[in-house]
Amino acid sequence: MKKIFAILALFLAFSINMNAQSSDPFEAAKADLAELNKFIPVAKASQKGVTEAFYFKNKAKLQENLTAEQKQEITDRTEKMLFESLTEAQIQKLKANTKLYNKLVK
Repeated sequence: MKKIFAILALFLAFSINMNAQSSDPFEAAKADLAELNKFIPVAKASQKGVTEAFYFKNKAKLQENLTAEQKQEITDRTEKMLFESLTEAQIQKLKANTKLYNKLVK
């Protein structure tokens, strides 16, 4: 009986751990876009590019053992992709809100 409980406990521990690691980067990208839309209305034409930037960021964040240099490259590329889809005024407004900017880009 103890073995059954031990096996069940191990099974649940591993299944919970796997669910935590397998978050969907596309859903996270949509959530990031929604958060950005609350602060800066993004035109429908620009939403695809913004979503791609956030998807790239969230997919890259799923990788393990990234070096600081790799993390910076991901941040730089995400920022570049995001800025290609936004207007200069939107970029300035987003950069002014450092808390939201850091959350969305890093």
